[in-house]
Amino acid sequence: MRKEYGRNKKIAIYGTSKAIAEAEAVLNSLEGLESEIIGSRLHNEGGIRLKIQDAIDAHNIKANILVDGNTVYPYKKTIKQYEQLKKSGKLEKMTDFFYMFLSSNFDIAHYDKNGYVWHYDNDFSAMHKAVLDTASTPGWYTDVQRILNYIQGLSAYSDDTIVA
Repeated sequence: MRKEYGRNKKIAIYGTSKAIAEAEAVLNSLEGLESEIIGSRLHNEGGIRLKIQDAIDAHNIKANILVDGNTVYPYKKTIKQYEQLKKSGKLEKMTDFFYMFLSSNFDIAHYDKNGYVWHYDNDFSAMHKAVLDTASTPGWYTDVQRILNYIQGLSAYSDDTIVA
């Protein structure tokens, strides 16, 4: 299911009816999700994305939340899966979620996850060097930038905070 969020038409929630209702209740508790639209962009999209990312992590939101058509990625889940993959060293251990994160944000979309694993010879280090070490993202994509900062060693991760 899909629901346009009432306080900001640029925010959409996807999931089961229960997951959408739970996400909407959390979003309703957040201040500052309303934003002026300038041209086709939200005036404060970067700030909105970080507030939503923090809420996803704090409330373990199951629904997918998009701002202006782009997924807001959970920080803790993404970093946890990154660390597990790094530890294994093998791309065949990559979750579907992490594959979608990589292929949607930093690397060409391969035909499927198996093609991605094959392209990098199942080697996490090779993929990291070719993709993540030099990856960048637009300035408004603050939730992804926060994750990328961790991956590139620009910030440290802790269960409760992000230390820059």
